[in-house]
Amino acid sequence: MSPPSSAPLSRRAAVGRALLALAGAVAASGSSRASKPDKLIFKISAGTAPEALAEFVRQSGLQVLFDFDAIRNFSTREVSGQLAPAEALSRMFDGSGLTFEFINDRTIAVRPRPPEPVLITQPGQQS
Repeated sequence: MSPPSSAPLSRRAAVGRALLALAGAVAASGSSRASKPDKLIFKISAGTAPEALAEFVRQSGLQVLFDFDAIRNFSTREVSGQLAPAEALSRMFDGSGLTFEFINDRTIAVRPRPPEPVLITQPGQQS
């Protein structure tokens, strides 16, 4: 009887597992920092949001929470230089339609930016 073959992982599953592994490694390291990390050196290529965030996790050591299906079609900008993590994410997400917030000192939540409200006026009404 031959061992069961493992089917190749989908890209989504591979990225998801990589993020979980990185988050676990960071949690297991037990390193503590002040409220928000100081400036770090980032070199993240423009690309799909899940791939760019996986690289952000690797380079920053922070945990990033997001719904893969909600952000998979978003693209990010290249980020390069010595930046605070919030500044790096702001530059990465500029014009992308994504936003983020720090949940605690080590965890960031990423999600699509809510749509801007549109004021609709009826003909003959003053706005």
